Amino acid sequence: MVIAVHGWGLDSTIWHYLNRDLATHRSQVPHQQVNWDLPGLGRSKPPADGKISLELFANDLAYLIAQVSPRPVVLIGHSIGGMTIQTLARDRPELFSARVAGVVLIDTTHTSPLRTMILSRLALALRRPVLEPVFKMAVLFKPLAWFGAWQGYLNGTAHMANRLQFGRYVTRSQLEHTTLLGTRNSPAILAKGNLAMFDWDGSRAVAKMKCPLLILGGDLDIVTKLEASEAIHEMASDATLESISGVNHMGFLERSARYNSRAIDFIAARCIEAQRGSVGTVHSPITD
Repeated sequence: MVIAVHGWGLDSTIWHYLNRDLATHRSQVPHQQVNWDLPGLGRSKPPADGKISLELFANDLAYLIAQVSPRPVVLIGHSIGGMTIQTLARDRPELFSARVAGVVLIDTTHTSPLRTMILSRLALALRRPVLEPVFKMAVLFKPLAWFGAWQGYLNGTAHMANRLQFGRYVTRSQLEHTTLLGTRNSPAILAKGNLAMFDWDGSRAVAKMKCPLLILGGDLDIVTKLEASEAIHEMASDATLESISGVNHMGFLERSARYNSRAIDFIAARCIEAQRGSVGTVHSPITD
């Protein structure tokens, strides 16, 4: 079973290319794929208490893993999706020796993105006087923030801003799709998620992943720079790192064939290992 976790501001439709490529390699990768929307995004309802956190996402991911019991899973995460997987490893390390056959981390980081993005010193300096107040205002004045987001989408400024996350291979449809997702998702939810990432730290999580790890990073990534992927690689006990040239934070869309071929080869190898009994199963149910 493959469970994919999308990045922030997006939803599960972002895995269209991966769905397609996995389907064409069904003989090589017979496992089913589960794509889910993070709380408050896409078709997923926001939490009843309104709180957004990486721990919440990790708990939901643990629930999904429990639902496919007793089959081993391969987890794939892009950006905050990769941070969610690391949070799960930090808080529930036993899953990564019993249930998780492998992990694919795509353009993600091991700590607050403010520390691994371009101009990180400036971002950290602006966090409390500028960034946090702006995001808190988006929560308090959600209708106004949403109006502004749609205005930016219609006049094209949102597309221009979103273009900064892509490299040289982006297509018009990819830019349109990601910009639309970022616009129609609740600005209050997006703001809460950004605030949650500011204090997140998973620097000790990767070492707890007792399973093979594939790390894919774009060499032009400005949101989670390649140095973050390299740091994750150094902390992991069984990891492979590959830098993808010419792509930015959304590289898994820009060069989907390259990303997906590496991921599918990795998943196929984990399937073979699982069939040989390298991955065990838990003997007690997982609860929320």
